[in-house]
Parts: sequence; C-alpha cells; structure tokens
Amino acid sequence: MTSELANLKQELISISQATEIGFNITDDTKRQIESLASQVEKLNPTPEPTSQMQLVEGRWRLLYSTFGLERETTLQRLAFGKLPNVAVNVTGIFQEIYPDGQQYNNSIEFTAPSGINGIVRVTARYTLEGSQRLNVDFLETAVTSANNHLSDAALREALGIDDESPLASTLSFNGWSDITYLDEELRLMRGNNQNLYVLLRDKSN
Repeated sequence: MTSELANLKQELISISQATEIGFNITDDTKRQIESLASQVEKLNPTPEPTSQMQLVEGRWRLLYSTFGLERETTLQRLAFGKLPNVAVNVTGIFQEIYPDGQQYNNSIEFTAPSGINGIVRVTARYTLEGSQRLNVDFLETAVTSANNHLSDAALREALGIDDESPLASTLSFNGWSDITYLDEELRLMRGNNQNLYVLLRDKSN
C-alpha cells in the first residue's frame, strides 16, 4: 500500500468515525468525506471486487453513510414500514456478506425507551453483475433482543407492543450497490440512490 493511500484511508476512517454513522455531520464534513472517498477510490487495489468475494466476506461496521437514517427513529422506519411504530435509538449498523448462500444481511442495533437492547435484521441475497455490482433482493426483516435471550412475549412487553403486532415480516423489493473500493479492512460502496457507504471490517466479532 502506498503511503498516499494509507494516509487518505486513515483520514477517511477517522473523519467517518467522528460522524457517528453520519448522525453528526455538517455540510463541510460531508464534502470532505466525499472528496477523500473519491481519492481513495482512484487508488483502489481491487479493481474487480466481485472476483474477490473472499475479501468482502465477513462482518463490517458502517462508519458513515449518506442514506439519511436518523439516530432517533422507529422500528417501522428501520424495517421499511413492516414493523411496529416503536421509538428506538440507533447505536450501530453492521453488514454481513457471505458467499455461501449469497447472503447480504444488515443488522441495526438499537436501544428502546425501556432500556432493552435490540436488533433489527434485514435478510437479503445478492447476485453479481460485472466487476463491481451486487444486485440485492431483500427477503425478510425481524426484530429480536440483542442476545436472543427474551421470549416473544417478553420482547413485546419490553417494546410496548401488543400480541397482534408483527415481530417479523417478508420483504419483496430489490436494489443494487457498487463496490468502489475494497481491501482487507476498508470497503466503499455506492448505492442505486447515489448514496455513499464507508464500512470497516469488524474485528470485534
């Protein structure tokens, strides 16, 4: 890795982390991240990432995105309108990609007003297109306690929802994302709505 790329990467990672997934962002910082990302992409050591899926495989932590997600939100918004309208506070977002079964799964960690820690999981499958693109079919969303230690009844009580409200639902829509930078620790993606995603390999799991 060249010193130029190493320095650009470190600056991009540091600034992205400071935005807290993009929740704490200014217009100047947004422009700075976009500039750094574009420079890093030009030095991409993996020009055909879809042929190197072993580098993509694993669990990644989202450092920053322009998706527009809010820290204080609801289960309903996190789950594309499929889960109950319960207020939650987002604490972390992770993506898991595994070539075995072409899994493309997102996990959004949250805390609820009751103090419970939970996860909204969005399950999907990907197919490869060209040298960069992942076409993604979204299949299901579900909410669980963070350690899966609560029964459905206890989870409903902690979230303040009734027995009729769903804890899981099917999904039936698709999208795509291009991998525009990839190495063993950093991945940049550009989505079909022109959103930028900065992801760092999660070594804590």
